[in-house]
Amino acid sequence: SASSFGGGSSDGRNRSRVVVEPRIVGVENYITHNGDFEFFRVRDKYYDVTLVQGWLENVLETPLPCTVDSAAIAGMIDLLRTQGSFALSLRYAVCLTLSNSKVETDPAVPYPTHAEYEEIAKIFESSLQDVLNASNNNNSNDDDNGMITLEDISSNSDRRAWLVSIIVERLRVQLDATLPRGNATNFLDGSFRRLQRGGPSAMATLAKFVSSDAEDEELALFIRATVDAFFDNDLLHSTRIFLEDAKGSFGIMVSSSIDAHRQVCFAARGQTMSIAFYPRKGLICYGSEQAAVKAGLNYENPGGSLVHSSFDEGHNAVRLDLDDLGGEIALLDWGYACDAEPAISPPNRNLQVEKLMNGSVNVVLLQQSMNAQTNQLSKRLTLLENNEFIEPLLDDVDDPVLADIRDIPRVCNAIQQDWRTVGLNRMT
Repeated sequence: SASSFGGGSSDGRNRSRVVVEPRIVGVENYITHNGDFEFFRVRDKYYDVTLVQGWLENVLETPLPCTVDSAAIAGMIDLLRTQGSFALSLRYAVCLTLSNSKVETDPAVPYPTHAEYEEIAKIFESSLQDVLNASNNNNSNDDDNGMITLEDISSNSDRRAWLVSIIVERLRVQLDATLPRGNATNFLDGSFRRLQRGGPSAMATLAKFVSSDAEDEELALFIRATVDAFFDNDLLHSTRIFLEDAKGSFGIMVSSSIDAHRQVCFAARGQTMSIAFYPRKGLICYGSEQAAVKAGLNYENPGGSLVHSSFDEGHNAVRLDLDDLGGEIALLDWGYACDAEPAISPPNRNLQVEKLMNGSVNVVLLQQSMNAQTNQLSKRLTLLENNEFIEPLLDDVDDPVLADIRDIPRVCNAIQQDWRTVGLNRMT
């Protein structure tokens, strides 16, 4: 569970007035993965996945559920998907953004516990509330109701900087209070000396990782990274960070209980990933095999249609194949309540938003390759219905292997006939 700010959304564009207060919510992240997760980069150094697995057990305070590399991807999403929670954002900043951040299975200094992150987060939460109160008391925006929201701070760099400066001042006082006399700072490095202190303290633990020296920018950078993660690390941005720093092959789906009511992410690099859209059935299928997503052709979903007319050719099922060569992420967002716009944090709001499923689903594509083609989405879609070259999947059988063996003569004959006539093989 994580302490998460409710009320005003920091990732959407709904500016209605709400009460902003922290609450405890359960968080569950879920991934599917086809491929191999081999290395992850922290501070420009790559670490083998076996080392990452042991490290994740320490930073997440959770035993590795199994040794498969896909479990490590799920752990990385746990670490990266932090939007709305200062405790999780603090953990992200400590583990991945400090100058001395590194992956190690047996750290010389224990990482802060989740309870300690929650304790430190209270300073961030109270500071955010003070910024909201001060801004609203001064009517410092041009909103109709005179109130600013989390979105106003998220999308405004000056307000973010103001929040960071307040937290820096308050957190420095707390960190300085934990240091022994004569010590102005404390660094985590090869010559680490254990900090002498009276009893356990969240601030004393943090002081082992972050300098409170007023002449050092480390504290300000750390707080800035935490605040940015709080506002920016939504599902799309978290998936983007993972793919940018990971090496291997990935055909993945990423979802979180925080976002599952409205969106899901897919990504491909080194492994194929296809997504099929069936407007007449209200279905979306995904898989690492193009043929697999044809399953919707054989599936009936009474009452699931999203279209008014079943005869409109524009409502035929289509398939989108992600760019697995250059790397590509697809965010699908179907909105929530009256909010039909996709929930995207500021770093990715420059991306084009397309509509599918009769306009009910927003599709946002993020291409990793600098040389990627920026073709319109409509030009990349493959027609699945009313396409003479696309056949539905065969019916299930009790013994698929036996059925395949019996099917060999028919398949060989079809190949022979295709070469004798002007079939697709000869045309291509």
